[in-house]
Amino acid sequence: MNIDFLKTHDFFKNKKVLSIDLLKNQGLCNTNYLVKTEKKAYVLRVFHSNKSVNINREFEYQAQKKAYNKNISAKPYYFDEKNSLLISKYIKGEHKDKLNNTQLRVLIKKVKKIHKINLISKKYNFFKDLKYYEKVLKDKNSLKLLSKLKKELKKSKKYKNNYALCHHDLNCKNIIFSKKDIFIIDWEYAGINDIFFDLATICIEFKLNKTKTRVLLNTYFNKVRKKDLQKLETYKKIYFYICKLWFNANL
Repeated sequence: MNIDFLKTHDFFKNKKVLSIDLLKNQGLCNTNYLVKTEKKAYVLRVFHSNKSVNINREFEYQAQKKAYNKNISAKPYYFDEKNSLLISKYIKGEHKDKLNNTQLRVLIKKVKKIHKINLISKKYNFFKDLKYYEKVLKDKNSLKLLSKLKKELKKSKKYKNNYALCHHDLNCKNIIFSKKDIFIIDWEYAGINDIFFDLATICIEFKLNKTKTRVLLNTYFNKVRKKDLQKLETYKKIYFYICKLWFNANL
């Protein structure tokens, strides 16, 4: 990816491109660039692979558009399926790996907004993941993880389902803290799932202790119920095992 290519692209041909640089944080399935023009700065995502389970680039674009309209994400300007790229507004800010109670409450309110977005999709199928990982992972450690994941998925069935649009990848690198707000980026894994998957992700990624976990639940549900704490613990294990298997499969 270079300036010469951008000069010929429909989106940039009437804009004076000053620079294009790799961003510090990169994904395994795409490369992210910071593109600066005379008037604005953009994030250019070049997609490399859809081999990982549950990726749909068109759905990613639609989810980000809906999220932008609710002040959750950066504005997506252009989805180019032919050249496998997505152009969005660049948001200046920082990533955090620890949250105070105020930041946590703001983040959870944003996540609750995600779960209220109306976007039709198939429900996330954990067992599709299992079949994929069973096929590609044969090492002893992965087999143990698969066994533990199956156990927790079976346990999760005893809880009432809370299906909604989920981001599915709320790790620290996908959450930007600007001076005035919090924005969530990278929607490639967005899809319909139980909302507790997103909540569990935040617990694990930000290493929330028991006190902050109660703040999370109280912010989302306006109360802390024993059954929600139990369900959250199950989904924390599900998320942890899926992450381990995902990294094992993509090394």
